Amino acid sequence: MKARWFVPMLAACATIFSAQVFSAEIPPPLRHLNRIVFLGDSITQGGDYVTDFECYLASINLPVEVLDLGLSSETASDLTEAENAPHKNAHGFGRPMLSERLDRVLAAAKPDLIIAVYGMNDGDNLPAGDAGTKRFADAVTHLRDAATKAGVKRVILCTPPVFDAKAKNGNPQHEENIVSYTAWLLAKKTDGWDVVDIHGPMRKALDEARAKDPKFKFANDGVHPGREGHWLMAREILTQFAGAKLDGNSSAEQLFKNNGAEIRKLVNTRRGILFGAWMTKTGHTRPGVPGGPGAKPGLPLEDANAKAAEITKQIATKLGG
Repeated sequence: MKARWFVPMLAACATIFSAQVFSAEIPPPLRHLNRIVFLGDSITQGGDYVTDFECYLASINLPVEVLDLGLSSETASDLTEAENAPHKNAHGFGRPMLSERLDRVLAAAKPDLIIAVYGMNDGDNLPAGDAGTKRFADAVTHLRDAATKAGVKRVILCTPPVFDAKAKNGNPQHEENIVSYTAWLLAKKTDGWDVVDIHGPMRKALDEARAKDPKFKFANDGVHPGREGHWLMAREILTQFAGAKLDGNSSAEQLFKNNGAEIRKLVNTRRGILFGAWMTKTGHTRPGVPGGPGAKPGLPLEDANAKAAEITKQIATKLGG
C-alpha cells in the first residue's frame, strides 16, 4: 500500500523544492538563467556596457554568470578578401569573422541567453545599399538560427551604436549602412525576434547633446563610445529587453546605495579574468587578444573560475557594507 502513495508524494515534493522563488524586483526575462554570453566587436570586448549590465544583476542579488566574448575587429558578416584587404594592409591582419568561431563558442559556453551587438565593422566594410544589408541580415539570421539550434533559450539582437562622422572622418557610407541595418533589425520584431534598439536612443541623445554643445561626442574616434555611451547601451538593453527599473540612474555606480565605485571595479575585473580564459578556451584568428595567434593566453578556466568566485565574495561583502 505504501508504494501506491509514496512515489506520487516524492514527485510532488520534488516539484515543490525545485521551484525557484524570485524577488518581485527581479524582472521575469532574467529569471531561470544560468549563463549569459555577450557577442560583438571591439565595443563589446571593451566591455563597459557589459560590466554595467552585470552591475545591475549584482544590485538585485541575481547570481547569473555573464561572459563577455566580444572580439575586437570582428564582423558578423563574412568578408571577401578584397573587402578585408584595407584592414589587413592597415593593421597586418584581416578582420576576424564570427562564423569562424561561433560553433565553438556555442558548444563550449552553452549559454541560456545571448546578447549580440554587431554592425559597426560590417557597416564600414560591406557595400552600400540592399546588397550589403542583405549580407548583414543573412549573417545575423545565421547567428540566431545557430544559437537556437544549439539550445540557447533566447537571442537578443541589438541594433549597432552610432558611427559619428563628425567625430572622425571615415567612410561616408558607414552610418548610412548602420541605419539600414537598424531598420532591418527593428522590422524583424514583427516576426517575433527579440531586438533592442541601441542606435535610435543613441542618435537621439547625441543630437540633443550636440544641439547644446556642438563639441559633444559619445566616441572620440567616432566608433568606440566612452563610459557615458556604454551606460546608454546597458540602459537600453536592461529596460527594453528586461523591463528593468533604473530609477533615472546615470551610471552603474548609482545602482548601489554604498560602495558603487568599488563594486563596479570588482565586477569589471571579474569580467576581464573570465574573458581571457574563455577566449583562450574557444580560440579565434585575431592577433593580440587571448586565444589568438601570438597572444598571451588567459588563465586556465578552472583557475579563472576560482578567481572569479573569490571576487564574487568580495562583491557580496561590499553589497552588505
